[in-house]
Formats: sequence, structure tokens, C-alpha cells
Amino acid sequence: MYYTDEYLSRLTSAELIDKIKKTSSDFYDNIGKIIVSKNQVNGLLLGNVQSGKTAQMLGLISKMADEGYRLFLLLTTDNVDLHRQTFNRVKQSLPSFNVLSERDEIEFAKAKLSKPLVIVLKKNSRVLRKWKNTLVNANICHGLYLAILDDEADNASLNTMVNSNRVSTINKHIQSIKDTATKTVYIEVTATPQAIILQSNRSNWKPDFVTYFEPGLSYLGGNYFYSEPTSFCIRFTSEYELDEVISDDDIFCPVGLRTSVAAFLVNCAEKKLNGEYNCNFLIHPSSRIDIHTKFTKTVQDYLNLLQNTTEEPEFHDIIFEAWKDLQSTKPDINHFEDIKETVIQILNNTELFVFSLNSKNTEIRDSSNPDALDLSKGFNIIVGGNTLGRGITFPHLQVVYYCRSSRTPQADTYWQHSRIFGYDREGGVVRIFIPPHLYRLFSRLNRANDILIKEITSGLKNLQVIYPQGINPTRRNVIDNNLINIVYGGVNIFESLPLGINTETIDSLINCYADSYSEQVDADLVIRLLELTPSQTIEDFDTQKYIACIKSLIQSRPTVTIRLIVRTERNIAKGTGTLLSQNDRELGERFSKDVVLTMYRLTGAIEKGWSGSPLWIPNIKFPEDCVFYDTKPNYSTS
Repeated sequence: MYYTDEYLSRLTSAELIDKIKKTSSDFYDNIGKIIVSKNQVNGLLLGNVQSGKTAQMLGLISKMADEGYRLFLLLTTDNVDLHRQTFNRVKQSLPSFNVLSERDEIEFAKAKLSKPLVIVLKKNSRVLRKWKNTLVNANICHGLYLAILDDEADNASLNTMVNSNRVSTINKHIQSIKDTATKTVYIEVTATPQAIILQSNRSNWKPDFVTYFEPGLSYLGGNYFYSEPTSFCIRFTSEYELDEVISDDDIFCPVGLRTSVAAFLVNCAEKKLNGEYNCNFLIHPSSRIDIHTKFTKTVQDYLNLLQNTTEEPEFHDIIFEAWKDLQSTKPDINHFEDIKETVIQILNNTELFVFSLNSKNTEIRDSSNPDALDLSKGFNIIVGGNTLGRGITFPHLQVVYYCRSSRTPQADTYWQHSRIFGYDREGGVVRIFIPPHLYRLFSRLNRANDILIKEITSGLKNLQVIYPQGINPTRRNVIDNNLINIVYGGVNIFESLPLGINTETIDSLINCYADSYSEQVDADLVIRLLELTPSQTIEDFDTQKYIACIKSLIQSRPTVTIRLIVRTERNIAKGTGTLLSQNDRELGERFSKDVVLTMYRLTGAIEKGWSGSPLWIPNIKFPEDCVFYDTKPNYSTS
């Protein structure tokens, strides 16, 4: 295990070393179970946002190299800063590997596979097309196993034209690269797997297995920041601060933004007094570059105002209030007078760097400059949008100001905005400034993320992705709409084509509930009743889907109420398009937060279109505030 031992020897955390050993071993064992029968294996390496996915990827590369793999492609999002960050990390962490970047075709042509080769590429159409041709022309993959590690695989890699029966460019190029080798292991790496999990069984991108690695003990994630009751680190801003900044012709810094700047200044002073010289502040207002520019100018002007008023009582009050707030959660913070004096030094010595991070900012995106965007140094205020959403690491991120809204938020996109998650945050003085409605959104996303991970780690079969109404799990253009199952809460779902079997068994189970108002029952009884009342077709009534929905809902909401309504001697005609009476429909609607199963015992009269024998028909309704997603089963992949 030469390569693994060498990589792990460069790490200092015993906990991280143990996790990497376990993850790489589990993942490699899963590959071995499948690759004997498939030429292309898809595996999902699942972690949490900023929980150490790169460290795990490097451990897996080392493990596979020890097992004989020699050629690795590591794909990053199409971002100069992230590509540079990843390339430097691989180069430093794997000294016995030959590590190439996307411009190193000449070095690749000279390369011998006596030692493992890692090529770090951006997911850019020009780059991928060039390297596909390079691999084919070199014939280096012939007879070899190729390992492709796709970082943030749910972003850009999937087919964004699946619903128009076409193939998007990046997806086509990655598939072409997969096809260059005798056998390919494609490793999808992400913290937001919704789009990958919801790929259809026909897709070449649905994972064959999932390996999840838990974050370390010092990780601050969703349950730290978006807990119930509200976390101590949350500071609510006005719902309208975004509008106040962008609609004012003059430069205006609203109270929430001013308070967040003061909190950051105190954090910087605390760091400096403790001998540390790095602290970051992230402002995420919008995806629009013009808004980034407005916020950058607003913050710069406010800092100038503070610098010019350090002798004024108002300055004293601003810094004191910020210090007092942080001192309430970190009692041993440095004395106020020392903090104030250090804040003045930082302002007067222009130790703060304020910039907008976006795709058009060429000053910090010069790929020839190895030190560009080094956020591990200095005190930095970063304003941005989509560029902040994935991959780029923000060390010592202590303050976040977030006010970005969307009419129909996508769960995976918004969760990737949680750059405050990580290991090196000082928990006592970390702060998130956010309007209440966005805090509620992130709290709901946190609950949904927890249950999604539990579901995935329990297995991919009958996996349900659950989100509240009004939140999409992912963007619609990467999901095959013809092969997606969606169950909306608050909707009555019943069989039109019942098999009409097991009548006597059902009688014995629920006759005691007949014609009662409603009964609160165990989920096991409802599941059993659904099992006993199958339809002639899955398309008419997917019994296993609804059972899976109930089981998933119980995991996400252990206190959810399950109700049963039983009605007998119903003389309803077949194919009427409705089942429930007006009274029973209104009764079910009273329990809008519950699972309600209404069982109708029909007489089955021949003149009503039935066989002449009595039968039971189920009607299921889920809580109105949730939606369930999965992919339709039993489709051939040929």
C-alpha cells in the first residue's frame, strides 16, 4: 500500500486518516463487485458541503493506484480558481504521482505509466474535446482501466437536454472519454446528490452504488447552523435589505449589512490579537454581477466611513455592540479596548481586501498567477453569486451575509451556497446574517438533507427524495420527465383498476373501524392494507411507491400522524373518475398534515361494471406540505 501510506503520512488528523482508509476500502470493494460484469461502473462518493471530499478523493486515488490503476482523470467545474486550487492540492498531496494540468499535452505524450498519472481538467467543452482526442490518439487507455473522478458531478456533467432527446455538449464529451478505455470507473463526487439519484434507470449516469463518508467531529454543518430552536450564530436581517441596497441611487448600507461588517471587523481583530492573520467574510446577495458591484461599492464606502470616524462616539458604539454580541457566545474573547484598537489598525493600514468574485473578474482570475485568489491569507470580504456556490474553499470563513432569493428554489443549488460549513470555523464567534424567510428555507433544507442521507445509506432501492411544497430537488432540465415519479401531498390518489383480491383478509383487519369518524393507527396497518389492495398496473396505482413514501416520511417526521377512514356498502360504478364522497373528501382535508388512508368496501355489483363480488379500494393522501420524487422502475437499460 505504498501510495496510500505515502498520502496518509502527510496528514496529521488520526480521525481523518481512519475515515479515508474506511471510505477508500469500502468504495474499492464496491467497484470490485460490479466491474467483473460491466465495462463501465458508476459509483457515487457522497459527503457533506465542505466536509473534506478532496481529501477522500485523493485517498481513493491512492488506494486504486495501489491496486494497479495507473490513469486517473479528475474533473473540476469550469472555474479557473477551482481548477488551480485542485491541481495544486493534488500536486502537493501525491508527490509520487505524475500530475498534469489541461495544458500539459506534451508532457502527457512523454509520460510512461511506470507511476500513476493524474490529469486535472476543467469541465469545459474545448478542454474535454481536446483531451478525448489526445487519449484516443495516444492509445494509452487500450487494455487499461480508466478512473474518472468527477468533482461536483451533479453540476454540468449530466445531460441538460434529456427532455428534448438530445445530448448536451459536456455530457457527450465525458461519455466519449468513458468510452476510450477497456473498462472505466466513473466516480461521481458531490454533497448534493439529488440530480444524480433521480437519473432514470436508462441513464448512463445513475450510480450502481453509493459510499457515504461522515464528516469529522470538528465539522460545523447544517445541524450547527440551521437547528431548531434557532442557532445562537444566526442574526436576522430585514426581509427587504436586498431591495434597499439595489434600489437606492445613493450608496446606502442598511443596518443588517452594517452589523455584519462590524462583526467581521471584530473577528479579524480577535484573530490578529491571537497571532492569526486570516479571516474571511462572504456576502451572497444575488446571481447578478451588477448587484455584486453595488454591494462591493456599498461595503467599501462603509469601511471608508468607519476609517474616517474612528475618533467618534458612534464608531465606539458600533464596535462595542459587535464585540458584546460575540462576547456573549465566546466569553474569553479579547478585551474590548484591545479589540477596538486593533480594528482601527486594520482599517488604517488597509489590511482589508474587498472584491467581487465572478466570472468576469479578470484581475483575480489570471491563470498564470499561482497566487491568484489565495483566501488563506489576509482579511477578505468576498461578494459574489454563482461562483461562490460550488467547490471553492473559503478558509476561516467567520461571517456570512446572505440575502439571495428565488421564487422556486432548487434544493441542491441553495444547499451548495452553505460555504460557512467546514472544519476551521471558530464556532463561538461565527455569524450568519440572513432574513427570516431564508433561514426557514435553509432549516427545511437541512431536515430534508438529513433524511436524504439516511435514505441513501439504507440503499438505492425504493429511495424517496422528499421536499416541502415549493422547493424543487434539482433543476428540471437534467431529469427525464417521462421517467420521474412525483407524488404531491394534499392530493387524493386511488385505484381505477383494482384486482379486487384479499377481501376477507381486509374485512378481518378493519371491520372494527367501519364507518367511524377516523382512527389514528400504526403505519404498519396502513402498509399492510396497501399490500393487500394491489392494482392491475403500476401506472394506475403504484403500491410499492406509496409504501416507500410512508416509510420515508416516518423517518423524516417521526411524529407524523397516520389516519384510517373506513367505509362499507358503497355502491359506486366502475370508471367514474372519482371515489370519495363529498363528506369523506372534506373529512380527509381536515387532516392536512397527516397521512390519510380511506378504505372503501364496494358491493361490486355487476350493473355497476364490477365482477359481482365485493372488493376494497384504497385512497391515499399525504401531508399537503411535502412532495416525493423517485424514478420509475423496471425500465431496460439496453
